[in-house]
Amino acid sequence: MNTKFFGNKKLLIGTIEKRDLKNLKDFQVFINSLVEEDAKILMNDKATLKDEKEFISDALKSIKNKSKVFVIVRDGNKIVGNTSIEKQRWRRNHMGHFGIAIAQEYRGIGLGKHLISEVIRSAKKEFGPGLKVIQLEVLANNKPAIALYKKMGFKIIAKIPRQIQYKGKLIGEYIMIKYL
Repeated sequence: MNTKFFGNKKLLIGTIEKRDLKNLKDFQVFINSLVEEDAKILMNDKATLKDEKEFISDALKSIKNKSKVFVIVRDGNKIVGNTSIEKQRWRRNHMGHFGIAIAQEYRGIGLGKHLISEVIRSAKKEFGPGLKVIQLEVLANNKPAIALYKKMGFKIIAKIPRQIQYKGKLIGEYIMIKYL
């Protein structure tokens, strides 16, 4: 774990570990806070402890198999963000699929930018020179995230209209990529 300051917040940044299976409640509280906020993420149902155990177990297995890198952020014992890149398979084995989630009160302080840089650096190290493309999907109305991704070198390559249900409406979804 590395300690890093963002504004007046002292945050611990590291990877998910086997011992995190003992902290399922912390993960559940984090993801459910995003669901309660109705954040612009795909998940819209609260996670159970069983869901979190499965999520963490799957992540640990993928890390062990060298097909995923996963960075987690804590403020003390509280989980406030995470990001991952999962290496794709077969004819897409040169691609990594990116995801990120940050608690509301930790957005806009530079944490997202730092996490994106950190997870891409980790993916390059773990997956080697064969990793050529990072891909993500984002709701077309998530302007702060889109601006951040563009700042980090991602480009919109497609828009799928009326793809995601959000607040009773069908919202478009952008596919963005970054070439390494």
